[in-house]
Amino acid sequence: MTTITDNPLVHDLYQLPAPVLTAYLNAPSPGPGVDDMDLRLRSLLDDLRASGASPDALEALASVLGTLEPGRPPAAAFVGTDGQTRMFSLPGAEIGDQAHCAAVPRVLPLLHWRQLRPAFASVMLDRAGAELVVQPAGAAHALRAEVAGPDDVIERNAPGGPSQSRYQNRAEDSWQHNAGRAAEVVADALAAAEADLLIVGGDVRAEQYFLDQLPARVRSGVTIKTIPGGRGRDGSQHRREEEVEAVVHEYVDEEAVRTLARVQDRSGPGGLGVQGPAATIHALSRAQVEVLLLAQPEPGARPKPGTAWFGPRPTDISEHRGGVLVPDGKPSHARLDEVLARAAVLTDADIRILPAGLPDTPPHGVGALCRFAVS
Repeated sequence: MTTITDNPLVHDLYQLPAPVLTAYLNAPSPGPGVDDMDLRLRSLLDDLRASGASPDALEALASVLGTLEPGRPPAAAFVGTDGQTRMFSLPGAEIGDQAHCAAVPRVLPLLHWRQLRPAFASVMLDRAGAELVVQPAGAAHALRAEVAGPDDVIERNAPGGPSQSRYQNRAEDSWQHNAGRAAEVVADALAAAEADLLIVGGDVRAEQYFLDQLPARVRSGVTIKTIPGGRGRDGSQHRREEEVEAVVHEYVDEEAVRTLARVQDRSGPGGLGVQGPAATIHALSRAQVEVLLLAQPEPGARPKPGTAWFGPRPTDISEHRGGVLVPDGKPSHARLDEVLARAAVLTDADIRILPAGLPDTPPHGVGALCRFAVS
């Protein structure tokens, strides 16, 4: 599955001078009626002011969030204490207004939104060709294309007599050729988008021909899921989009569960899996982590996230203040999960945010899969 931490813009957030302001804000509601945008923004700014945010940072944050237009997607804004600003649009995000002032940016809601939007391709097949949609990762616009097969004899005519079998065989050959052309185009599209998920639907016979002719590298390296329905414009487009969205979310959760299972299976002395804050911090301090696991809390739960300490280098991280040696003797601290995320991003590790309620999650919802054995 494509990493969710490879965006250089996310790395750049850790260059903002601390304390960093983070705000997630929904845009004003479109249409007539009283809009509470000003009230919501003022409430966020008041909370940040009470947390010790600098006037320059508050002014910059108010300015950038004030540009949100009615009906636009929610936004995530990050502001350094000197007023430097970074902003992300989060189409489809389901997140409440929130604001934070801390030594590190609050990136996990942004990364969770990104995790839920992997690159994928969906293809709806019929006997003449296919309709292809390629969705790049994140907020990029989907690419749509019609794939026309090379053959146009797609009906199994029944003229009767000795010619009937010839017409039938020719039609079958055409379906197979057209499906083969669709398989070629889809394979190239998956590679270009670096997508690991393919969603297939449409005519059952065309679907089987298509799957049979997918290159071996696709069949072995890509998750393939099917949905019901046909290619025709029969008013089912909205339902199809909902089915695709459900399949994508199912795939994301399955990938997270598989990563958790790998951590559990490989935990133990000399293994590649570590569980709990202490072991995970130890691995991060040695740049050993390949994938950091962070579990979402149960709905309605108010867990204490804990605290971790860090210094200027990515591997300067500890559970205790005395565990981080910095020239001025004053290491920074912030909530545990965000300090772990900082170390993971800056050491080129990936992050997987586990769905709430999974059984056998690591202690305190923290674990990691390592690149090499932990000593």
